[in-house]
Amino acid sequence: MLALSKRHIGAFAVLATTLSLTLSACGGSDSNSTDASAAPAGGADAAVVALVPAAIAADGVITFGTELGYPPFEYTEADGTTLTGFDIDLATAAAGLMGLTPEFKNSSFDSIIPSVISKRYEAGISSFTVNAEREKQVDFASYLNSGDAGVVPAGNPKAIALDLSICGTKVGVLKGSTQETVSAPQLNAACKKAGKTEASITVIAASDQMPIALQSGRVDVLVSDSGNAGDVAKKSDGKFEVPAGALLNPVILGALTAKGSGLAAALQAAFQVLIDNGTYQQIADKYSLSTSVITTSEVNPKV
Repeated sequence: MLALSKRHIGAFAVLATTLSLTLSACGGSDSNSTDASAAPAGGADAAVVALVPAAIAADGVITFGTELGYPPFEYTEADGTTLTGFDIDLATAAAGLMGLTPEFKNSSFDSIIPSVISKRYEAGISSFTVNAEREKQVDFASYLNSGDAGVVPAGNPKAIALDLSICGTKVGVLKGSTQETVSAPQLNAACKKAGKTEASITVIAASDQMPIALQSGRVDVLVSDSGNAGDVAKKSDGKFEVPAGALLNPVILGALTAKGSGLAAALQAAFQVLIDNGTYQQIADKYSLSTSVITTSEVNPKV
């Protein structure tokens, strides 16, 4: 068998209004990019501000690459323009502590790390799993725990879980995600070892296309991080559910910055202030992620 043990109101009272971010078309090579910017959220923290690299502090703006359409982490409200989500709220609050204006750039998930490395964006926040391979390329500031879960049609007609029952099924994963590069190969290796037919893996280009693939029958199950999986099921009007069973591959999520830029230390310090003053817990509660919270943010945590 495959073992599956186990993405204060106070000074931040302006956070809700800060998050009414207006989208506008963005130039450059990202054809599906959008911009969003807002004034810093709440008062700056002197100790955090001191850690912000001079080049970023100089223009007062921090740009975050993110892939919208991945609730509850980053998405737009029903009006199609207002950005929201756990990552958006957290990054906006952190930027306020750094004395910076956050600017969010909508980008395909697999292009965010290259864009940060090339300094197109100064940071990335899009439910990124911290792993050793990524830590060779970028620096991380951790902010949440997660793990993989499945999403299946209501009633789970094929009795699928993230174990050997997935063998021989059609599995959908997001392009560039750890579900594509780590989890799907791991599941298929277990199927092969057990002498079962491997799952057929469909790599889906964008997060908002994943529920469509499941609804159409193109795939039998989606494999995503647990927060997103729960949100997809919750918002499906009873069409989908998260199957019972243990989460696969417990992970740490982190915001990423260019290697050696020093920005990760500023983000880590900001996250820790938010954890300590209760704002972080409020944001987690808002998006039903309370079971995934951390107590200590780290730069490049050991994974």
